[in-house]
Amino acid sequence: MKLVLASLLLAPLSPVVAQQAAPAAGPVTYGPGHKLCSDWSAAETKADPSEYMANRFFVAGVMSAYNIYVSPPGFDIGRGLTPDDMKSFMHGECAAHPAETIATAATAFVAMMKARQGK
Repeated sequence: MKLVLASLLLAPLSPVVAQQAAPAAGPVTYGPGHKLCSDWSAAETKADPSEYMANRFFVAGVMSAYNIYVSPPGFDIGRGLTPDDMKSFMHGECAAHPAETIATAATAFVAMMKARQGK
């Protein structure tokens, strides 16, 4: 019983599920990363904010991964960032490119922050 329950809970995190849902070739992502930007935009207007917050947490995770695996020690990709900066960028990016994935838009956001900091 525990194995079945664990399998059901972890199934959405499976790379196979993410790959099947991905509209184009690219990195395997977990959580909202494989969804389309049109999903981001739709989630912004829903009465229940849970999906939208999950999308924002995904972007924060991409930023954290950059700090952990790419940047030099002590570097913070989010330095000088306000909560509205990420929201505004992702809103604009997803409105302009509804068919790209949230992961692609998050990667563009990190690249913009990187350029802003001269790295």
